[in-house]
Amino acid sequence: MSTPNPLPLTDSELDTLWAVADVLVPATESMPSLRQADPDSYWLARALEARSDIIDSIKSYLQQLHGAADLRTELIRWHSESREDFDNVGAIVAGTYYMVPWVRELIGYPGQERRPAPVELAADELSDDIFEGAMAYEGTYREA
Repeated sequence: MSTPNPLPLTDSELDTLWAVADVLVPATESMPSLRQADPDSYWLARALEARSDIIDSIKSYLQQLHGAADLRTELIRWHSESREDFDNVGAIVAGTYYMVPWVRELIGYPGQERRPAPVELAADELSDDIFEGAMAYEGTYREA
C-alpha cells in the first residue's frame, strides 16, 4: 500500500512518533508494535488526515520529545502535566494501531457489521408509558 497523502511530519517527528508508539504499544509475542504493523505509514497517514485538527499540537509535542534521554519517563511526565497533548498523540497511536487490518484480524475484530435488533427486542423495549406518551402527543407545530 502506498501512503494516501504525504505525511505531515518531518523525518525527525516521524522517528519520534515511532519511538513514542514503541513505548505506548510495544510488540509482544503475539502482537506487533505499531511500527511493525504499519511499516509504510499508510494507516498513520490516514489517521493523521482524519485528525488534521490536532496535527499542529502533535508536531509541537513530538518536537519537544525528540531526543529525550528517557522517553518513558517523559511520557509519564507529559501525561500528568500536559494531558491534552499526551491524549492527542495517544489517540493517533492507538487509532492508527486499530485501523491496521492485520491488527484487527489478530484481535478477532471483524469490523463494523450490520446487526439489526430483532423485532422482539424492540417490542420489549417499548414500554406502556412510552407508547401511551407517544400516542397522546398532539403533534403541535410552530413556525421557526
